Order: sequence, then structure tokens, then C-alpha cells
Amino acid sequence: MTRNTTSRNAWLGMIAAVVGALFLGAWQQEARASGIFETVTVDTSALPTSPESEVLFYLIDGSGAGDGNNTATLNSFGFGGGSAGAVDSLNSTGGVSGDMASGVSITDSSFTNVFAQFFNAGSQISFVLDLTTNVDVGPTPDQFGFAILDPSGNPIPTSDPTGDNNLMVINVDSSSPATVSYSDLVTVAPVGTAATPEPSSALMLGAGMFVLVLLSRRRRSAKCE
Repeated sequence: MTRNTTSRNAWLGMIAAVVGALFLGAWQQEARASGIFETVTVDTSALPTSPESEVLFYLIDGSGAGDGNNTATLNSFGFGGGSAGAVDSLNSTGGVSGDMASGVSITDSSFTNVFAQFFNAGSQISFVLDLTTNVDVGPTPDQFGFAILDPSGNPIPTSDPTGDNNLMVINVDSSSPATVSYSDLVTVAPVGTAATPEPSSALMLGAGMFVLVLLSRRRRSAKCE
């Protein structure tokens, strides 16, 4: 194998890796669009810093079969100067695991699945919600929601028409369900809103990098001659 052949093979391998990485990023963005992926922030500045308040996240299986076809994953918790407390095992039930320090997972493996944990309130509590959106067959969809209890065990009042004082709910009734907030304290924003190249754009970007690498190698070759 000649030196030119070896260099060409190494060069083609590098280009394949670059283009492959670009297509992988575009594919991951496309796959992510099939569920809910958003940052949720709740203003908790009106809560006392101590004793502890409590947040309750739930995922209800609308079919009642506990089919486990949807999962809510919550990560990247922030407390605005506050801190996480202990998991409340008495109020937690069903397919739940983790904690707010390492991340929380809730699966609708039972009819009612609740994760509860205490926290010392700061100016806000925030987290990233990753919720699958597999629609159940039947009239009642799965539902994700959460509420916050003050240190006396009373929920933060909201406009929730059920009277349960949920701060936010998502009824998984389609592949792109609406996020419904029942309080001005809640702010919801999509995660990763920066533009990500579509596959066709990724290919064009890959081609541009292909040319840049080629020109760079030609310059180095010219210097060596």
C-alpha cells in the first residue's frame, strides 16, 4: 500500500466519522420530537425556607391496567438557593425510583404512581421533564402532574378545576399533548431550542467540512513537496 493510498483511507475514514456524527445528532433530535421534553420552573419564593415543603409528582395509568407504557423522567433539579430533603416513602407508591439529587423515574406500572420528596424552599424549584407519549387505547389517557405542599401539608392553591391544586398536568392523549399550567407561578419552556440541522442540512454541512479538510490536506502536502 502506497503512502498516498494510506493517507486517502485515513482521510476518508475521518470524513465518514464527521458525517456520521452529524446524522446521529439530527436523528436524535428527530427522535426526541416524539415526546415531551421541557424545563419546568415554579416560583417558590413565597414558601418559608424552613421547615421543609414537599413536592409530589404523579403518573396515572388511564387504562387502569398498569401497562407501564409511559415513563416520566425528571432530572437537573434546581432549588434557587434551597436544597433537596429526604424522599417521603410513605407518600411514594407504584413505579417510582431515584431522588431529586440523582434523577427521578416514574413509570405507570400501577394505576397510581406517586413520587414524593421534601425540600427546603429557595426562590424556585426547577427540573427537566422527559415524558413519553404513548397513547392508551380507551377514553381515559395517562396523566402526568405535580403539586407542592407547604410545611403545614397544604397544597399551593391553583386554578385546577378538579380541586386537587395541581400546578401542571399533561394528559397523554396524542403524540404531542398539551402542557396545561394552573398557576402563574409555573413557567414551562422547551429544552434545546437552539437550531439543530435537519438531515439534508447536516449533509450539506458535512460536505462543507469535507472540502475544508481536503483543502487543509492539500496545503500540508504542498508544504512537504
